[in-house]
Amino acid sequence: MKTLSPELQHYLTDLGLAAPHQPSLAFVQQLQGRHVACHSFNSLSVVLGEGLPLDLASLSDKFVTRGLGGYCFEHNKLTFELLAALGYEVQLVLARVLNNRDINAPRTHRVTLLTLDGSRYLIDTGFGANGPISPLQLTSGLRQTSGLDHYQVTSHETCFGVREYELQIEKDQAFFTLYRFDLATYSDADCELGHFYSHKHPHAVFVNNLMVSVKDQQRTASLQNENFKMVTRDGTQIQQIESAEALQSLLADVFSIALELVVAEHLFDRFIGAKWIAEKRREQ
Repeated sequence: MKTLSPELQHYLTDLGLAAPHQPSLAFVQQLQGRHVACHSFNSLSVVLGEGLPLDLASLSDKFVTRGLGGYCFEHNKLTFELLAALGYEVQLVLARVLNNRDINAPRTHRVTLLTLDGSRYLIDTGFGANGPISPLQLTSGLRQTSGLDHYQVTSHETCFGVREYELQIEKDQAFFTLYRFDLATYSDADCELGHFYSHKHPHAVFVNNLMVSVKDQQRTASLQNENFKMVTRDGTQIQQIESAEALQSLLADVFSIALELVVAEHLFDRFIGAKWIAEKRREQ
């Protein structure tokens, strides 16, 4: 059995898992499902201007000890390092987030490619409400179910002879492209560039939006600025957040994130209050 660092053992134990005697897909499925259900995807540290170090000690403290979650460069680093330490064949991959647009996007999303028993899988514990909760086969055109969602991975060869892949989610009976990636060799140094852009650039999505989500087999709960959405097998419910107190309660009750009221007030005023007041005025 592999000997893990204290940080990785802390992460593994917190998810209620034990190190497998040998690599198996069943363990990866459990790891990914429990991770995205337990550790929220969110932009809180970004919008609060906090430091976001990517070393394992800092990630273990933030995710496991303090329960604060984070975004892709944090989530997928933790998952990647655990799988690598357990003897899995994993590759760090950087992707361009497209959200169904034909744009020249930078590589600002980190994911993991797993090779196991002759098959390749995409592992992503850090894409929020649209992300999969289980490994996806890297088989082009195969419709795959992951929790409440359906996905497919497509591939094509560019004019330069590079094989590119796209992860797509099914929405309204059509496939919506989430991100595109290739299988080039990337390192933590490459991640630092995308990470810096994602939490420091004035136009970065995470800098300009309050985003939080968790998901499991039965539900996807997500907050984006003033809108809270709950998706279950019975349908979708959307409600607007109308006060700092409501925001504080929602973060605690649904996402297990405890914030002082003064912090919730700051977040409400910055991302919700002005929009909510303007909408109320339009209704009058």
